[in-house]
Amino acid sequence: FGVGGGQACSEFTAHVLNLLREQSRTRPIAASEIERMVSVIHGKFGSIQVQLKQSTCEAVMILRSRFLDARRKRRNFSKQATEVLNEYFYSHLSNPYPSEEAKEELAKKGGITVSQVSNWFGNKRIRYKKNMGKFQEEANIYAAKSAADAAAASSPNSGDFALFLFISVYFPFISV
Repeated sequence: FGVGGGQACSEFTAHVLNLLREQSRTRPIAASEIERMVSVIHGKFGSIQVQLKQSTCEAVMILRSRFLDARRKRRNFSKQATEVLNEYFYSHLSNPYPSEEAKEELAKKGGITVSQVSNWFGNKRIRYKKNMGKFQEEANIYAAKSAADAAAASSPNSGDFALFLFISVYFPFISV
């Protein structure tokens, strides 16, 4: 028995033995009967202890599993955060290493932590180098968007040009 289980079993056994002694004053009880009862008590306590250990282990395993699942669950950034990070990345493609100040600004704009910004840029640089062809289309989209935004900001009549740029990049199959 464990420390608590052994003590509880001993106390309960002592209590039952006292009850049997009192009862033996009115009706004699054989020593073999007392030994059998003590053996039954020990057997019951033993099986209860095994059940407690099993259910405790199961509960611990369930809690551990839930904890690990919660930690492993992948959470994507919001669309806004991804846009902010991608815009910076593609507009600084020649040197996609934001300063600490830039990271803080990006984190604030995207509603994420500076650590998340740093990790995102590390991952993005690696993935970009691996799949340059695949990301070229994405780079073109952000370049066109930046050009369209700049054109729209520079003159009031250039909104049509910005729209033209946007459509030609996002929907190249449409003739404008």
